Amino acid sequence: MPSSFASLFCKTADCPTSQVLLACRRSLLTAKDEDYIESHLASCDFCSAELQLLTRYRSEAEEYSFAEMPAQLRRLAENLLKRRTAPFKGFAELGESHQVSH
Repeated sequence: MPSSFASLFCKTADCPTSQVLLACRRSLLTAKDEDYIESHLASCDFCSAELQLLTRYRSEAEEYSFAEMPAQLRRLAENLLKRRTAPFKGFAELGESHQVSH
């Protein structure tokens, strides 16, 4: 039989979403909405704990930008890749002489 405290520690339909909690923390909501969230947090242990977790760990994907590869590095990589296009015969030769075990 679960304790009454354990059954109360859950998200309800009245609880704000995780995104709304984070938006409140980042001051992205209207003053009225922030007041509502703050009053909800004062009475909801679950949302308070959730907000602590969310602010500790980033929930949004970081934005990445790709840098152009320097021309000299690109040429070096292309030259190295061209050299590897010739088939490697080392394994075939080992297999024929029965030096490879499975």
